[in-house]
Amino acid sequence: MNALGTLVRFRLRRDRVVGTVWVVVVALSILFVVAALASTYGTRELRIGVIEVLTTNPTLLAVRGAPDGSSAGSFFMTEIGAFMMLLVAFMNTFTAVRHTRADEEQGRSDLIVATRAGRVSSTWATIVHAIVLNVVMGLLSALVATLSGFDGYGSLILGWALASTGIAFFGIGLLSAQIFSTSRAANGWAIAAIAVFWVMNAAADANGTASADHLHVTPSSAVWFTPVGWGLRIRPYTQNYWWIGLLSIALAAVLVAVSFWLQSIRDTSSGLVAPRKGRAWASAALRGPLGLAWRLQRGSIIGWGIAAVVGGLLIAGLGKTLNDAVASNPEIETSLKKVGSGSGSVLEVFLGVMAALIGLLVAGAAVQTVIRLRQEEAATNAETVLATPVSRLRWYLSFVIVAVVASAVILVLAGAVMGGALSGLDKRLAGEAIVLALAQLPAVGVYLAVTAFVFGVFPRATTAVGWAAFGIGVVLGEFGALLGMPDWVRQIAPTDHTPTVPLDSADWGGTWIMAAITIVLVAAGAWVFTRRGIVSTN
Repeated sequence: MNALGTLVRFRLRRDRVVGTVWVVVVALSILFVVAALASTYGTRELRIGVIEVLTTNPTLLAVRGAPDGSSAGSFFMTEIGAFMMLLVAFMNTFTAVRHTRADEEQGRSDLIVATRAGRVSSTWATIVHAIVLNVVMGLLSALVATLSGFDGYGSLILGWALASTGIAFFGIGLLSAQIFSTSRAANGWAIAAIAVFWVMNAAADANGTASADHLHVTPSSAVWFTPVGWGLRIRPYTQNYWWIGLLSIALAAVLVAVSFWLQSIRDTSSGLVAPRKGRAWASAALRGPLGLAWRLQRGSIIGWGIAAVVGGLLIAGLGKTLNDAVASNPEIETSLKKVGSGSGSVLEVFLGVMAALIGLLVAGAAVQTVIRLRQEEAATNAETVLATPVSRLRWYLSFVIVAVVASAVILVLAGAVMGGALSGLDKRLAGEAIVLALAQLPAVGVYLAVTAFVFGVFPRATTAVGWAAFGIGVVLGEFGALLGMPDWVRQIAPTDHTPTVPLDSADWGGTWIMAAITIVLVAAGAWVFTRRGIVSTN
């Protein structure tokens, strides 16, 4: 018991910054969004107007969420609920992998196993740590929501919904850490699970049934197969179905039990899926830093690419649903154009909105690829490579080039899938979907360039700043208009400057500006990196 307490205190101390940041970000998201919605949609009439648009548009239901009335609390959950579930999902999967698989990968677990604590105590400490983190996050979220003017009991249910969903995804992260032998693979597959569950919830909302007054939508039965859907179906501030959260707790319990069993049958530092043995001789592609960069990131890039292509297929399915809905209700076309940008046909506007979402997904892949520069430097692997005739500039640019080329390929594939699936409705969409998807590349370039620049100037902040910039871009680009932000604030998001439909009259000026920004930031980062020392400690 003393060993368990010591390990729990160690984890809390080790995560005193990272854990605090996660909890504060969730709480501030509530505070900020509540204030923004109150100033933008402060009256019931305004909220009803938005909800009536949502209930008649499957695409908006997928992106925003299924409404459950016009109260301020319900409207808040409709607009930001799914996003908050994603936040707690990422927080918990990363926490699980960080204190299990990553510790084994770095050899820290060996030191603990060598003591009387053993392997089981270490895992239990991680579980207790996750429970404490989620309880604190849930209580702080409830407090912030209550102080913002929401009902106290409904706010407690909100905190419970977030905490229980987080615990479920902690179980997913813990299981992933037992299966895979590297933290990168464990995190990658956990992220893929989050994406799948989010898409399942979006599809359930899009195929939901609207009430007669168009203020409520009951999602399809698919919502009962995703932890994201369970958290949202709790319906804080309206139904307050707290018991649904027990499904998440039950799932977590099952996954934890399976994780303990897998841990008992595998060796320390190994995963259930053993790494594939390499060749006796390296391929010709590994003779240079470019091939090495691709080899190091190949798995995660392929994973992101599969997610983008699957997303393209699902988007195409939503497009067909939207086309059928427009045929029966022409007002949907008007409502979609209010949310999207451009003045093309309804399917063109729809593709523009969805291409921006695919662009954000690809931007995440690009940021992760460039962050690998810092991971290689911190692990001293960069010193080994740079001890050869490979110059610092070549090594730095190899990861940037892989990120750019991979992003372009993924965007083209996703666009081709979307356009090909929808070409039966309009043959022009086959080509336009590819162009709209590829038009996101300059925005992706800005995200990766910011990360590369920070790596060159302040390497220890690479991961934090890279993901923070990505998160800020997502919030401003996807929720800026909803939250009533000024134009100059929303224009900080790179996706706000991508061309819109119709493409014949699109403004490509922002594309060239973003391309120039990308080149300048990458060049500045390279200039500093080639002149600074190697920073091999975090």
